[in-house]
Amino acid sequence: MTYNITFPIRWRLALLIFSSVLVAGCGEQRFLAPDAPDFSLPGLAGGETITLSDYRGDVVYLTFWASWCAPCREEMPLLSSLWQAHRDEGFQVIGINVDEDPEAARQFAQDMGLEFPLAYDADRAVSRLYRVAGYPSHYVLDRRGKVRFSALGFTEADALAVTREVETLLAEPADAIN
Repeated sequence: MTYNITFPIRWRLALLIFSSVLVAGCGEQRFLAPDAPDFSLPGLAGGETITLSDYRGDVVYLTFWASWCAPCREEMPLLSSLWQAHRDEGFQVIGINVDEDPEAARQFAQDMGLEFPLAYDADRAVSRLYRVAGYPSHYVLDRRGKVRFSALGFTEADALAVTREVETLLAEPADAIN
């Protein structure tokens, strides 16, 4: 016995639009804005404040992460390596944590040996500002503070794309930030 199910044209069109939105909403280039919204957040370790505008003139990789996030655990070694390799060229990584328990985030950072700046977004206000839909969400900013790349999640393809984007942005003239 076979069933032949046909949908009215408006249902097929709605399904096509919905599936297109789902596909377009994933992966790189998810959120591009003329300028990355500025923020100030407390450092995860306490004491210091991390303000995005203080990094103007550097290529900046923002990552929104959580200690319970498996893809975040995969992303962090790449970020550490990329930061170590390019920080003297004007590359900075800022990890923005969203854990409810900051101690879990501190333990994660210690276990992973993270040395780049880590901020704590306790009320997720900065996450909302950046329209973070899941973790990790990352954004690569050029020296002018413009979002040039963004992605949700983390895969090997993301690692290659991010590395290429960072190296491309670092090759742009630093004096062109005005």
